[in-house]
Amino acid sequence: MSRQIDDPFAPIEASPRFAMPLALIGVLLGLAAIVTGLAALAGPLGMAFGLVAHVKGSRLGMPAAVFAAVGMIIGMSITLFLR
Repeated sequence: MSRQIDDPFAPIEASPRFAMPLALIGVLLGLAAIVTGLAALAGPLGMAFGLVAHVKGSRLGMPAAVFAAVGMIIGMSITLFLR
């Protein structure tokens, strides 16, 4: 008798509801990280929204998280150079 072992790296079954709006919010927060002086707040929030959208199954979730991370770096750089 073999016992089935649960794979901790198996994909989870998540509801795809609201996945696309979460990705859009992640992109908008990434853009806000570049434009406003709130890169330290908007960047991580955008990454979190993008990653949640990715886990829920949105194909734009991971690009939204990456865009928010790049936006945070650019926004912090602009803030650093303007001070």
